[in-house]
Amino acid sequence: MFLTKDELRNLTGYQKPSLQKRWLTDRGWPYEENAAGDPKVLRSIVEKRMGGSTESAHRRQGPDLGAIL
Repeated sequence: MFLTKDELRNLTGYQKPSLQKRWLTDRGWPYEENAAGDPKVLRSIVEKRMGGSTESAHRRQGPDLGAIL
């Protein structure tokens, strides 16, 4: 549902939550803060903004056998 701490660090390039929030805000990424003040970013938003989800890519692999019938 949400990016992990490592994924958020990879996305923003920052470890500190305050810098992650500034990076996200500067680029218009929506996020919520948890009780500890850490930014929480929905995985679906990242997948949509970065060009699609891996789940939909997996569904496209292989032939569509339903189209034959």
